Formats: sequence, structure tokens, C-alpha cells
Amino acid sequence: MNNTLIITGGTINIEFAKKYLNENEFTKIIAVDGGLHAADKLAVIPDYIVGDFDTVSPLLLYKYENMENVEIIRYRPEKDFTDTYIAMQKAIEENSFSIHILGGMGGRFDHTLANIQLLQYALHKGIEAVLVSPKNRVRLLGDKRRSIILRREETPYKYISLVPISESVKSVTTTGMKYNVKNFDFYIDKNISMGVSNELKNDEAEIHIASGELLLIESND
Repeated sequence: MNNTLIITGGTINIEFAKKYLNENEFTKIIAVDGGLHAADKLAVIPDYIVGDFDTVSPLLLYKYENMENVEIIRYRPEKDFTDTYIAMQKAIEENSFSIHILGGMGGRFDHTLANIQLLQYALHKGIEAVLVSPKNRVRLLGDKRRSIILRREETPYKYISLVPISESVKSVTTTGMKYNVKNFDFYIDKNISMGVSNELKNDEAEIHIASGELLLIESND
């Protein structure tokens, strides 16, 4: 099984990306269209390059076309799915147990929102997925993953927000945070913002839910 990195064509801080690559070991790398520019700056050779290639330099793409062990998968611009969705499908086909997405936030909001929904797509298949940037790390809790442990030494982010994306999220319990709850029920139409802007109080915190789908967003100003 693979720990897969997807490099998209969105906003990518190269220094942050270098640090992230140093801190994580990836067995598969997928570059998405214009994300190949970031991959090239990072001196990363992708296993796959996917997209309709409307945002990547033809000269840069040509550089990778003749490389061994690099597969280029082309799609027509008139397609039903985003390039990042296609990359997510490829990552799932490659038996990924975890998928990390760089460049999935900070550009066009429609793409950001669609990428957040891709976390649902992965979770429903039992795969952990995460969107990362210098400002945010976004993950999802749901039926296939009902709890998570956060450690201060492993996070560079100050704020922790819990935001329901299903109609309700039942029996949320947190420990080790500045504001804790026990068996708390989130409802989109009643208290959707109750979990925004919490912080770690202890060196370790835990979040657990009984049902529903809950976004875990770690952020910096």
C-alpha cells in the first residue's frame, strides 16, 4: 500500500513543500497539470502526471515525457471531473492508505471547496486524506475514522476548528483542548460555528465522534 502525495496546480509555498517532503515519506507522487511546475522546483519526479494540461508549460511537460517510470495521462478539457479528482482516483487505484494534497487550497474557492469534498470521497473508501498548506491542514472524521489524536510536537498550527459537514455530528467528545466537550451534538442549522477557534491545552488532545462527518481544520493566522 502507498502513502501518496498529490501536487496540484493551486497555490504552493515551495519552502513549505520542501519541509513537508522532508518530514514525510511518500511512495507514490502524482502531479496535476500545472502542479508539475511545483514538482519541478522541488526536484520531484512524479510517478504520474495527469490533467488536460491547460495550465502547464508544453516545454516542461515535454521534459518529463521521455523520462522512464513517468506515466502521463491526458484528458480532454471538456470532462466531467476536476484534474485533482482524477488524481485522487489514480491514488485510490494505486492502493493508497493515505493521500496528501499540496496546492489544494488558497487559489480559486470553487476548487478549494471541491477538494474539501474529495476528503469525503477518500474517507468513504476508508482512506485518510489531508489538504495541507502553511496556513491550514484539513482532515475529516466520519464513519471510517471516528477519532484522532493531536500532538503539539507534530503540529505547526495554532488553532483547531471542528466544523460539521453532515446534517448532524453526534456525541463529539474532546480532551486536552482549551475548550472541551463531552457527548456534544453538532447540528448545521443550530450550532455549526460552536467548534471554531479552539486550541491545544495539553501536549496531546483527542477528538472522537459517534456518527456524522466532521471537518478538522488546523490553522494559523
